[in-house]
Amino acid sequence: MQAEPRWSCTIPSIHDDTPLGVRIYHPTTLQSQSEKPWRKRGIVMAHPYAPMGGSYDDRVVGIVADEFLSAGWIVGTFNFRGAHAAKGRTSWSGKPELSDYHSFASFFMHYLSYLRPNPLPDAAFTPDQLPVSPTTAAPHHLDEQAPIVVLGGYSYGSLILRNLPPLPSILQPFAAPLTGSAAHEILLCAQKLADQDNLEFINAARDHERRRRRGHEHKLSIKMGGEETSPEMRRSSREIGRSVDGGRSLDIVSRLRSLSHGHRRGKDPSPRPPAGPGKRPAIQVPAVRYLLVSPITPPTSTLAAPALARGFWSRPGNEDATLKMHETLAVYGDEDMFASAKKIREWTARMEIENQRGFGGVEVSGAGHFWHEQGVERQLREALRLWERRVRD
Repeated sequence: MQAEPRWSCTIPSIHDDTPLGVRIYHPTTLQSQSEKPWRKRGIVMAHPYAPMGGSYDDRVVGIVADEFLSAGWIVGTFNFRGAHAAKGRTSWSGKPELSDYHSFASFFMHYLSYLRPNPLPDAAFTPDQLPVSPTTAAPHHLDEQAPIVVLGGYSYGSLILRNLPPLPSILQPFAAPLTGSAAHEILLCAQKLADQDNLEFINAARDHERRRRRGHEHKLSIKMGGEETSPEMRRSSREIGRSVDGGRSLDIVSRLRSLSHGHRRGKDPSPRPPAGPGKRPAIQVPAVRYLLVSPITPPTSTLAAPALARGFWSRPGNEDATLKMHETLAVYGDEDMFASAKKIREWTARMEIENQRGFGGVEVSGAGHFWHEQGVERQLREALRLWERRVRD
């Protein structure tokens, strides 16, 4: 990708608190002051196998991100543990990586929900209460529609994606997390980044109003984020466990604490008073779609993540239950060294029948796993563009 990330920071994995490098990219349409409100759309894209060089800098991940960014989507990428000099190491089971994806997907959905990208020029805020909470950023153009979120994965990333739990189960650990837990830290980070964006949206709207005749627009700057809770307040996810009341509302009740990042350098962090009354806005539960690029088949999938691949594609009617609940696209090549074209064709034909929401399988002739062959990148981009137009509303 040639675009610079709007945010580059780390969040903890809910599996064991391992720091995960994450990036968020904003489309230019989000920064422009248009009369038509920007519809909330975002895509998460997971990378291939880390021990083989996979990371969020992967070329194919960049192709997917570039297409959706150009089409006006917010893009989120992240590193699984052990990828690109990240902390931790790739597991043999795939279960920690499943939690890594779960962590970032939840962070991304909350961040997208908290954004208020279409403020009026006269939106009020109090400078000494930075960052401004979305609940205090009114008046703004209300976006009554739920965000659209594509959960995507390439190669190993698609294997992890296919084993994600349903959306309610993804969001459940974040409904009322214990203070100091990884889930709580993730919510604080999502809220803080969105709050700072919302403030800059207001400033940009005001600048545009003042300078529209001169054609000058306020440019949003790149930021760096980090941990939002001091080390002494953080508790290991292993100590806390998974004890979340499933009957609780998805309203996030924890208060935003804007903390100094100096503790990374050994400094004593000094908390600032929270802005506003402290009640988080209710999350807008997104409409989810799935995107798989070059999905792998046994025996490759079994070697990469044996705990997840047991019975992979071998129990007709029982596998891919979550995928069948959402509109899905699978793009693959018939010369993929890590996948059997015959098995993928059979799976695609079955999914087209069993997925009532809409399933599309696009086979690209002559394409290998890495999409380096002449002309195949163009066909991959074409398939992505056609599907993006289909799922954007």
